[in-house]
Amino acid sequence: MVRRRVIALAAAFAIATAAPTAFAEQRGGKEQQPKRSKQEQVEIDQLVKTVDGVMAGQPAPGDIQMSLHPYFLKSQEQRTFVPFVLEVTGAPATDAALYVRVVNPSAEPDPKTKRVEYPWDDIHFLTAAQVTSSNGRLSRVFMAPPGTYDVYIAMKERVPEKGPKPATGPKMGVLKTQVTVPDFWAGELMTSSIIVADKVNVLTAMPSPEEARERPFVFGAQELVPAADNDFGKDEQLATFFQVYNAALDPAGKPNLVLEYNFHRTEGGAEKFFNKTAPQEVNAGMLPPTFDPTKFPVPGGIEVPLKSFPEGQYRLEIKVTDKVSGKVVTRDVNFTVKAS
Repeated sequence: MVRRRVIALAAAFAIATAAPTAFAEQRGGKEQQPKRSKQEQVEIDQLVKTVDGVMAGQPAPGDIQMSLHPYFLKSQEQRTFVPFVLEVTGAPATDAALYVRVVNPSAEPDPKTKRVEYPWDDIHFLTAAQVTSSNGRLSRVFMAPPGTYDVYIAMKERVPEKGPKPATGPKMGVLKTQVTVPDFWAGELMTSSIIVADKVNVLTAMPSPEEARERPFVFGAQELVPAADNDFGKDEQLATFFQVYNAALDPAGKPNLVLEYNFHRTEGGAEKFFNKTAPQEVNAGMLPPTFDPTKFPVPGGIEVPLKSFPEGQYRLEIKVTDKVSGKVVTRDVNFTVKAS
């Protein structure tokens, strides 16, 4: 049996039972935005106009290329919390502005205002240091009810308020992609996205609501750093985190779950069972007395050192069994182990 360390239960529950930062209470609408300077408002208007044009069929500027990697977690309201990693190529070496718009393609304009209400639109101003230190990976968030959406993200080089303006115009790029937000409120046994974490940082201070907009992977006093890819050296570990939703309750009003982690390795073009960890039991006997299943999800996750794993391709099968309802849900994580 594989040597592994289950994510410390106290830490896991601290992550799971904390709302996804104070940001979950914010709507992402313009009414929450701070007062902007004249130059900031000009740049906001430019980004909005550019995205309006792309929505209308105009070519998207391509100086900056972006790709979106979303994660889905249930919030305490009827909207899904969607933290995402934005991979950026060609980002400016200066201050930048980032605009996020989530569009329901089937939404009709309001008959009075003639305007379409977006489930989410938000603006972020980034310093040159933030752009550089991100190493091409920015974390942001949106929230939306279940459904399929067009997501537009625009990024542009900021124009200095004083001094010379760029001779060729600021660098800009627009990403359009489609995102399907799952329905965690249908009552079926489900899990959040599986977050494969590069590391978990313990915070000494909680981020402010404004900081939380830029750090959506903060849960309680823990901050998860999603892995850039699923390729690992033998001296690294595979760390996963997820949440379980809609578990049935036993007579004591608590869930009774078994979480299993089975590793499979691809050999000679065929997949074979490799190893497994001891099952995790989540029930009334080990849950905190204050755990309220109507408010908080059940956390899951493991940290597995990969030293004993031969180089190759693997699939981690995560199996969640609800012993009260008899329902089962499985999730897969594909990863590769390489020489260190």
